[in-house]
Amino acid sequence: MQIDREAILQAKEKLGDRNAQIIVEELGITDFDEKNMKCCCPFHQEDHASFIYNKKAFNFRCFGSCGRSYDILDVFMYKGATYAEACKKLFELAEMPYSFGELGVKTKRHYRYPHEVPCTDKSKVYAYFEQRKISRETLDALDVRQDSEGNAVFNYYDTNDVLTMVKYKPSHKVQHGQAKCWCQQNSDTAPLLFNMNRINVNSPLLICEGEPDCLSAIEAGFKNAVSVPLGSSNLHWIDENLEWLDQFESIIICADNDDAGVKMQKECVPRLGSWRTKVVDIPAIPIGNTGRVTKDLNEILYVCGKDKVLELILDAKDSPVPSVADLSDVEPTEYEDVDGVTTGLKAIDDELMRLFFGTLTIVSGQPGSGKSSLLTQLACNSLDNDIGTWLFSGELPNGVEKSWFNYIFAGPRNITDAISRRGNPYKKISTTTLAEINKTYKGRWHIYRDDYDNTLDKLIASMTDTVRKYGARCLILDNFMCIDTETSEEELRSQTDTIKKLIEFAKKYQVAVILVCHPRKMDAGTNVGIYDIAGTSNIVNLAHRTIGLRRVTDAERENAAKYSEKRRQLLKYDVIVTIVKDRMFGRQNIDVGLYYDPASRRFFGDMDEYDRRFSWDKKEYKEPLPLPPQLLAEERASEDEAFGAVNDREG
Repeated sequence: MQIDREAILQAKEKLGDRNAQIIVEELGITDFDEKNMKCCCPFHQEDHASFIYNKKAFNFRCFGSCGRSYDILDVFMYKGATYAEACKKLFELAEMPYSFGELGVKTKRHYRYPHEVPCTDKSKVYAYFEQRKISRETLDALDVRQDSEGNAVFNYYDTNDVLTMVKYKPSHKVQHGQAKCWCQQNSDTAPLLFNMNRINVNSPLLICEGEPDCLSAIEAGFKNAVSVPLGSSNLHWIDENLEWLDQFESIIICADNDDAGVKMQKECVPRLGSWRTKVVDIPAIPIGNTGRVTKDLNEILYVCGKDKVLELILDAKDSPVPSVADLSDVEPTEYEDVDGVTTGLKAIDDELMRLFFGTLTIVSGQPGSGKSSLLTQLACNSLDNDIGTWLFSGELPNGVEKSWFNYIFAGPRNITDAISRRGNPYKKISTTTLAEINKTYKGRWHIYRDDYDNTLDKLIASMTDTVRKYGARCLILDNFMCIDTETSEEELRSQTDTIKKLIEFAKKYQVAVILVCHPRKMDAGTNVGIYDIAGTSNIVNLAHRTIGLRRVTDAERENAAKYSEKRRQLLKYDVIVTIVKDRMFGRQNIDVGLYYDPASRRFFGDMDEYDRRFSWDKKEYKEPLPLPPQLLAEERASEDEAFGAVNDREG
């Protein structure tokens, strides 16, 4: 349930200065100066009034040491209400009708909701967290419980105040090999944020890496804190709670100061919005004589106390302005360290390394040269490496595109000959194999729907939503001619603007964007060159890389003697892939050859690539896969050459 922020503001406006009176009464403040609207802060010791009411914001703010900001909702939650309950009480005081029909309602269909863990004793949980400087009051306020085995139980509630996930952690130091946490059996695990039903969406939100860190922030006085549910590397909580997260004007990320925490921080900031996101730097402070240093907020609480925890949160650093960088802080790029998308084809990856995130790659080629097959294979490789993929296929319907994917994923071992009802032979994939493929890659590949407009703005909006909500990092547009740029300007300028927008998108979200462009009319047997891409020359000039494909013709093979040795070596392949331009490495016109298997729609350069098994395929095969005709011919040619060399020596 998402409560209208405008309605909340109207309720506060209707109450006016009664907001201050209610806050003072609820907090038990006795020294309130009604004329100057200030008093001593009730949350720490002080001898002068620093807790001052803001009539425009309808809240108190401490200008002393704690820096807390409290509105009427914060006070109701401080007294034990959830956010929804606090809003309900506010609307009642303001005599404003508002529907809370979803409060307490289980809205997820077919979801296996967990059961409440009965709790009659919390002694072990209290004792364990007392060692970590977290009080009973904080544990009780967040409904942390203890199960019959003495484990800590963390209850995850949705914004309807419905128990939706239950997570367990041992209330003792975990030994090597023991589980650090687990979720309730026979119930589902929606990736909610711990404590999200007690959060004031009108105040800055602190997102911690673990429940103890969230408890530590609240113990220190920062109540608007949540923690991620299933570890730093699992970011599905962004997808699940995106609409809720979008309400916040300010978000603070507090991850551990280890490699996993740094990675979480880097991935969260652009997806949550760098304009509103701050980050907490956890300092490395020695922990007694253990030889270890602090790496999370709970250890800061243990070593340094509450004031230091609050200081770190309030001093969180702004994310830098995305459009500028201090050049002295810029590290020279070492491409070995830059992430990206590989094709899974050694011949191409040896030359390009990978299609780097933040770049635009153009793929072109003559009709029937395999452009769509190559990009579909690239997408399959990305998905198999856990890189989410988005695809716009302007020429092939969604169902046909999926069949193309399935054949590549299945591979030659899982494709059989079949006869259609009309007696025509065709290649078939079993329903079991299709089900396994679908299950393995579900939630990670997304295709632009056939019934949506192909305008550039709509496509970029879809790309943006898919990157932010699902974390996609490989985005393919097939092809340029199918994109409606919705502009009245002359065509070449429109094409240039489109390329610039795609490059801007790739850089902003640090993703790999691949765009298919058709070539001008070309003679058979001619490689795609810099000036052969249809449209403005800026397509090639602006793109980071341009790749061209063409089929090897029978005429070329028949006239092989006319060509150079280098070109003759390529004629054994089905397709020649030309790296037309590579701005990353400053090269151009590099040719590599690939074979093509029509049955599996796969490109390959050797037997390993032909017989590649994607991660869905867990079967054990006892028999080797027969060589495809291309590799069989190559093997025989090598044997003939070796035999001829022996005869020459013996002669």
